[in-house]
Amino acid sequence: MEDQWQLLTDVKTVEPNSIEAHAFVPVSSLWFSGHFPGEPILPGMALVHVVWQAIVREAGKRAEEITLTKLKRVRFTQPVRPGDHIAVLITVIEEGSESTYSFKVVSGENVICSGGIAAKKINK
Repeated sequence: MEDQWQLLTDVKTVEPNSIEAHAFVPVSSLWFSGHFPGEPILPGMALVHVVWQAIVREAGKRAEEITLTKLKRVRFTQPVRPGDHIAVLITVIEEGSESTYSFKVVSGENVICSGGIAAKKINK
């Protein structure tokens, strides 16, 4: 069954500490349900979710499990509308058991959202 909350289309490591992901926001996305009727925009939480899913997918490629510990200075500067394509650019800074992921969500040349996510590896 398809995850109707999922927007990512691809995720890849472009340099040792850089991740690039792409997403498409379909008109039928559940994220638009009630947000806002007649003038739909993607909720900010959905953008943070896209970034987090890209980070989790890359960690999974290394057989690592991680948990989000905090969001840092997240800013939303432009709306995302149904049918938009967005790119997520992430830089990773390793700090012992915790990593900080600085990110920008862009559409073309426009920065839509930026901030940071801190995460820790889960010890099994």
